[in-house]
Parts: sequence; C-alpha cells; structure tokens
Amino acid sequence: MRRLLLLTLAAGLLLLAGASAWLLPRWLDWDRHRGALAEIASERLGRPVALEGQVALVLLPQPRLEASRIVIGQAADEIQMSARALRLRLDLWALLLGRLEVRELALVGADIRLPWPPTSLPGLTPPPWLTALDARLEESRIQIGGAVVEGVNARLMAGEIGEALTAEGSLAWRGRPMRFQAVLGRAGDAGVAPLDVTASAAGANLRARGVLLTEGGFAGRLEAAGPDLSALIPAPAAAFRATANLAAGAELIVANQLELTLGADAVRGGALLRLVPEPRFELTLTAPSLDLEPWLAALRGAGAQAVPVSLDLSAEAAQFGPLRMTDLRATANLQNEHLTLGRVSAAMAGETTLELSGGGGAARLELGLRWRSARPAEWLAAAGLAPRLAPPEGPALGSLRLSWEGGAFAVTELAAQLGQSRVSGGFVWRPGARPNLALGLEFDELALPQSQAELAAALREAAGEADLQLRLSFARLRLRDDVWERLAFDGATEGGRILLRRLAGRHLGLDVVLAGTLSGTGSAARLSEMTLEAEGPAGPLLGRLGVVRPDLATAPLRLRLSGAGPLDALALRLEIDLAEARLEAQLTVDVPQDRVQARLTARHPGAARLLSQALAIPPPDWIGEGSFSLIANLGWRLADGRGAWNAESFELVAGELRGRGQVTLAGERPAIAGRLALERLPLPDWRGLDLTAWPGLDLDLAVTADRVAPRGLPLLEAASARLRADAATLRLEDGRASLAGGNLAAALRLERAGPRLALEGSMTDIVLAAPLTGRPLDIAAGRLSGELRLEAGGATPAAWLRSAAGEGSLTLRDGVVQGFDAPAAAAALGWADPGTALGAALESGATPIERGRVAFTLAEGRLTITEAALGAEAGLALGLSGTVDLPEDRVALRLALPVPEGAPPVALEVTGPSLNPRRAADLAPWRAWRAANPP
Repeated sequence: MRRLLLLTLAAGLLLLAGASAWLLPRWLDWDRHRGALAEIASERLGRPVALEGQVALVLLPQPRLEASRIVIGQAADEIQMSARALRLRLDLWALLLGRLEVRELALVGADIRLPWPPTSLPGLTPPPWLTALDARLEESRIQIGGAVVEGVNARLMAGEIGEALTAEGSLAWRGRPMRFQAVLGRAGDAGVAPLDVTASAAGANLRARGVLLTEGGFAGRLEAAGPDLSALIPAPAAAFRATANLAAGAELIVANQLELTLGADAVRGGALLRLVPEPRFELTLTAPSLDLEPWLAALRGAGAQAVPVSLDLSAEAAQFGPLRMTDLRATANLQNEHLTLGRVSAAMAGETTLELSGGGGAARLELGLRWRSARPAEWLAAAGLAPRLAPPEGPALGSLRLSWEGGAFAVTELAAQLGQSRVSGGFVWRPGARPNLALGLEFDELALPQSQAELAAALREAAGEADLQLRLSFARLRLRDDVWERLAFDGATEGGRILLRRLAGRHLGLDVVLAGTLSGTGSAARLSEMTLEAEGPAGPLLGRLGVVRPDLATAPLRLRLSGAGPLDALALRLEIDLAEARLEAQLTVDVPQDRVQARLTARHPGAARLLSQALAIPPPDWIGEGSFSLIANLGWRLADGRGAWNAESFELVAGELRGRGQVTLAGERPAIAGRLALERLPLPDWRGLDLTAWPGLDLDLAVTADRVAPRGLPLLEAASARLRADAATLRLEDGRASLAGGNLAAALRLERAGPRLALEGSMTDIVLAAPLTGRPLDIAAGRLSGELRLEAGGATPAAWLRSAAGEGSLTLRDGVVQGFDAPAAAAALGWADPGTALGAALESGATPIERGRVAFTLAEGRLTITEAALGAEAGLALGLSGTVDLPEDRVALRLALPVPEGAPPVALEVTGPSLNPRRAADLAPWRAWRAANPP
C-alpha cells in the first residue's frame, strides 16, 4: 500500500512538472528579463549587447532563451561583432526556482571582424572571466583583416581558472568543409600559454603546436599530411607530408625550414602569410626536379582564393610535357581567379634559354615568351620533337605571345630568326582526338634540306594525324636544289583530306599557280578540282630537264594542267604552248600502279624550225616545207624504278615526212623499239652526215617506207630495213628498196670506236633513165647490177672517202656510155686517112654497150679497176683500166679500142678532175703502122 502511494505521488509530481514546463513559459513575461539577459550576454562577450527583437523561452528538449535582432557594441579590443540571433541554454532547476543560470551561449549567424594587427594581444591569453563557459558560433562568418572564413560552426569551452580553453568545430576553407580543434592552456607565471591547433579537411590533417608569447605572437612547429595537397593550397593533386617551424605575429605568419614530400618529389622551402596591409600567402619551394604541368594546371584551376597566393619555384631539373629543362626559376601570383606568371626562365639542350611572363585565369592564359637557342636541332631532338622537317642551320631566337584557353593555345606576334631566316606570324593549336593546327607564317628567306617530294610526303603524313590550316608565304624558299620566289601557300588538311586552296609563286623562272583537293588514302584516294598554270620563259625549265638551249632561253612558255578523279583513274588535261609549238594531251593516270595513258597532239607551223629549235641544229631543209603534227596514244609505267614509255600508235607529219608507227622507250640507257611505217621519208645529203653527234640510244626499229627521198640521190620505193643500235654500234640490217625497176639490198654497220663504217650492198637491174654521175665520162642509160663491200674510218663522208677500202663490181646491160663514140672510132681506124674523125669520136659521143662488167678494188680511197670488159655492138670489145681518186675526185683512166691484128693499140687516156678531165688519144704508133700498112 505504501509502495502504491509512493508511485502515485511520483506520478503526480511528474505531471505537475510537465504541466509547469508547458504552462510556465506562457505565464512568464520574458520581456521583463530582457535587461538581465543583455547583461549576461555582455558579460560573456566582453562588450555591450542589446536585445531589440522578441525574447522566447523553449523548455524542451532543453530550456533555452532565444532572442533576435542582436546589437553588439564596440569594445576596446577593436573586435566588431553582429549576429542574427542569440541563444542561451539555461539550467532547468535554477529556472524552476526562478533564477537564470546560463550554461551555454550561442551566436547564430554571427559576423565577427577581428582587426589585424590588433593594438594589443589580450585575446591571445584567456581573460579571467572565461571560466566555466560553454559558448557556440553557428552559421557564422569570421573576417580577420582581409581574410574571410565562412560557415563557422564552433564550440568554445572553458573550465576553471587552471583549465584550458578549448575551441572546436567546422568551417569552410576554399569551398570545402574543415574540422578544427584549438586548445589554449592557461598562461603560467611567465605569461606563456601553450596552444595546440589541429584541423582536418579532405582527408588532410594539420597540427600546429607551440606557445603564445607574452609579447604577442606564436612560436611552434607545424606538421601536415594528407592524400591531396590541392585541397589546401593551389598545388598538384598528390599525397603530401610537410613539417616546418611556425611563427606568428601581428603582421606575419611564417613557416620556415619547410620540408615537403609531394608524391615522389622532395621539396624544401618556406611559406609566409602576410597579414598587413592586405592578407597574402607566399610559398617558396626549391626541388632537385619538378614536373611543371601539374603545377600549372593546379594554379589555373585553383579558383577564387580567400587570400592572394604567391608561388616561387626553383628546380635544378624540370619537365613540362616533352620539354626537359634545367635551372628553372618561376614565380606565380594568384589573386581571386587571376593568375600572373613572372620571371619564368629555364635552360634547355642546345644552349637554349627560355623566358616568359604573363597571366590569366582558369579559362584563358596570356603569356609573353622569348627564347634563344644556339643549336635548335639539338633542342628539338632532346625534347622528343625531332621534326620531319629539320630547322635551318644556325642559331634561333625570337619572341611571341601565347594565349592558352582550355586545352587550346594561340600564338600571335611571333617574330623569330631561324638561322639566316626571319619569320613572323602565329598559329592556333587545338588538341583533341584529332588535333587541329591553324598556322600563318611569313618568311623572308628559308632554306631546307628536304626536297619538294619529301615536303609533300611530310604534309600528307601530317594530314593523317591532325587537321591543319596553313597560310605560309616566303620571299624565297630553297628546298634542296629547288628555289621558289614570292611563294604563297594557302591550304588545309581536314579528316585526312588535303585541300590546296592556292599555291602561287615563281619557280624555274615560271609564275606558277596550283590548286586542288586530295581526299582519302590508298585505293580510295581521290583528286578533285586540280588546276596548275605556269607561265614564263622556257630556258630555266628546259635546263632542269637537261636541255641547254640558249636560243630558247627567252621563248615564252605557258602550261595549263587540270584534272580530277580517283588516283587509280585520274583524268588530266594538259596544254603547253612553247614559242610557236602547241601540245595538248588527255591523260589517265593510275598513281598507285604508276601508270599513265595519254592521247597527245603536238603541232607547229614549221617542221624545219621546230626540229632546229628542238635539236639545236641548223634548220633541216631536207625535210621540205610544211608543218609539224604528231598525234599519239602514249602509255607510261614505272618498272624496276625506271619509267617506260609506249606509243601504242602515232601519226607523224614533219614537212614532207609522213608516217605512223608503234614504239616503246625504256631503260636507264634509253632503248627504243618498235616499228615505223612511212609514206615518205626524206633524207639529208649523205655528204653532210656527221657521226660525232651519234646519240646514246639503244634501238631496235623495223622501218618501212613507200618512198625514200635522199637528197642528191634517186628516189627509192618500197624500202624496208631494221635499224639497231647499242653502246658500241649502229646497224642497218636487211635493207631493201626498189629503184628504177630494180632492187637494192644493203647492210650498214657503224662502230662507235674509231668511229668506223662497214657497208655491204648490191643492186639488180636498175634501169637508168639519166646519166649516173653527171660527169663527162658517164653511164647514160642501161640496166645496172653490182655489188660492193666497203670499210672506212672516221665520222664524216670526207673521212670515209679518204680511208675507204674494199672491192666491188658493176655490170651494165643494154646500156649507153657517154663521152666517146667507140663504133665511130673503130670505123675510122679502118680508113686510110682517119683524119679528124678519130679524134672527134674519142672526145664526144656515146657508145652503146650490150654487156659490160667492171671489177675494182678500193684502198685508202683509191679505186683501182682490176678487170673490165665492155662489149659494144657488132662484137666490138673495149678495154678499160685505171684508177679513180675518190677524195680528190680525180680520174686516170685508159680506154682501149679494138685494132686489126698486128696493129699497135689505140687508147683514150682520161686524166684530171672528173668534172673536167683532160682527154688524150694515143695514136702515134698506130698512125705509123697505118702508113706502113695501108688498107
């Protein structure tokens, strides 16, 4: 029963307490306690406090008083404070007994401004009233000088006089939450108080241990470690560990003898936080080696800083991308989001020095850069940037402005000297899966060791790796042995496509303009809208082709080439005007297979003039008057590294020359083979031939001609032969022709050594319709046959005549020999007194010959008759002997007439120049005999 009574009493008391807790705040008028509450807050904060807003009491879960619109006045320590609300946690039992005992004070939304440097430092030593205190800051902001700390939620606790003051809580540092705890011990007799501060943010831990000095300030030791230094300061994101001596005063907070391990790098240096006149954080680091790219990325991406940051870096060795450096010195300043780089210098391979300065932010960086290199090729190789195009020889120096935005950068105001060349301009580089480079440069003069083909191959290779926009100009560009003047290049590569908008310049004396597009690779490659125009004097281009022609040096040349299509079936149109000549061609080119098919037409109004200009010879008048025309179907292919031409068919007109044929030209030593079918073949006078200009060709040509017209010789018909040549000989084999109803056969051999000539020939039944040689003593008519074997040395016909050696024979049937009348002379011999009739018969007239044969030999140009038999009419037999000097064109002949039996011989001697010989009849013995033996 007693237990039940006790339980009932307890329940009643609880109900009474609950009702009191619920009803009592409603009955109390808390405005009457406003002054007491303000007095308590003033005492706790050490400055006057006024409560202008409403005051409310909340009992559960803990009794607390809340007041809004707090006005906090000034105090002698120059600390400025304001708060959105004040919260006091009260002692419940004291409250129930009607007393106000504060257990905790909290400022909500406080804005605290702490002056720096303070006029005195009493705040660094706990005042006597900070005992048995539990105070809080919630959602507050603290500003120390110019530094602002947001999001402060902290608890300040103080025990008895001998106990430490503890502050712990969280704040926002660089947008990231940070936990901290500070323990300030009570000062000893010397006035020195220990201070231990720890903080943690983003996994990093910092601890500062030391003492607050009587004269003001702090001295101690700093230790920090964490997985990411960039969470604390603008630095690379890497694990770190740091130790330093720490000293704080009214104007400076200094961390000296700093030893920092950042990733795998060991760094030494110091840090400094300036507090006056404006807060500023300064960091100085020295390292054996550094990777600069993470540092630059960290500075650019650091964002807005609570205080400005200065960084001073130095390293014995450094790396930035592929660039290796030594003796690096760099300073960086970061204020808000603006980065400034100054006094950055480094040395590199090839005695190269680099200096830069500038600034910007995370979005854009502007730099001014200067460099000097004694050996730029060595620097490029050391940087791993060995280019496809080697730089000019000699030192390099220059300056530029670099704008770096995102991953792209642009270079402007470039002014450099590369060897003896000066260059200006700029470029833009945009990295990515397929990088893009827009390059615009102007050179006064540039010499490169690469050839034009190597330069084009490098451009095509680069097109497969990046997109390029190129605008280049050169006052003079030398590529190995090729020189371009006033060259302007405007082109691009896009997705592997090469676009040449315009290339204009002067090359080999020609003004050249080229444009076109090449897309695709391999079998899918295609050329579109290609045009090439060149105009100027022909001399330099002919010289490049190995044709040295002073007479054509100033001849106007105009070339036009256009085309399009896939590279395995590229269609081109070519037009060339040179002096009066014009060439047109329709070409189909298979680039992968190195093949060309062409339909070519060449014309010139004067064939003799064209051959004279083309071969640098006097006009070959022997070809006759008329124009030149060549229409040919040509093919070209590359085999064994050499080109081979094939004229599948061609038609040629050159003066009186008419013909068609099929030939091939191939080999390192040009070899021409094929067949020629000519309607008419004019030939020069054989007496003007000269073998000193014998071309170095290999020939194998089958030649036929309906008519052959050698100047000074009779017209040949139905001629055929095989013309062959090699390095040693030129041969005319199986030569055949028809002449005046008869047939000719010949074989000719010219040997380069010597040179030396060998000829074998024959004729059968040649009908003479006119005198054979045009001499006073000549064969005027008849049917001739004969054979000849001849050898001679020398390069000209005159030399051949002087050295001729061989043998031959000549047969005449049903012919006439002019220059004497043998029948009349024979008749006069039968007269008793022939008188003048015999002499007249021997000096003029003609002798019919039924059949005659003469055999002869040749030695050193002298023809000697070895056998002769001339059968005239009525069985009249004549004898012939003597010699002919071919080089001197002189004769020494003796013609013997038949005489009666026992009579002395009667002969006609012909001597002297063949064109005007002296005739002498040997009649004295015969006259004496006739006188003694009258008929």
